Amino acid sequence: MMCAVAVRQIKPGSYEKFRVAWQHDPWLPRYERAFVMRNEDSPEHVLTMAFFPGTSEEYEAARDDPETMAAEARRLQRIAEWEERVLVSGVYEVVEEVLPPGAA
Repeated sequence: MMCAVAVRQIKPGSYEKFRVAWQHDPWLPRYERAFVMRNEDSPEHVLTMAFFPGTSEEYEAARDDPETMAAEARRLQRIAEWEERVLVSGVYEVVEEVLPPGAA
């Protein structure tokens, strides 16, 4: 499984507008789910994570599709209006899920 992660500092008071701009349209192929989180102490810091159930090669192939690339370019352009800076951005392989003892 692959996970696309970004931490952005958005403009103060812009969360609702950022959130609308961030929404994938269309939803990227094979993404299972995404999380949007805000830092409790600094609500302008927004962490987003999207999960792709496949290998790195499968993720790259899906991401490199011309329609997907065009949709992502439009989405990043929408986001830019509400974004001050990107603190972290990358794609990570999920290598392990850690659960509490006794959890299924």
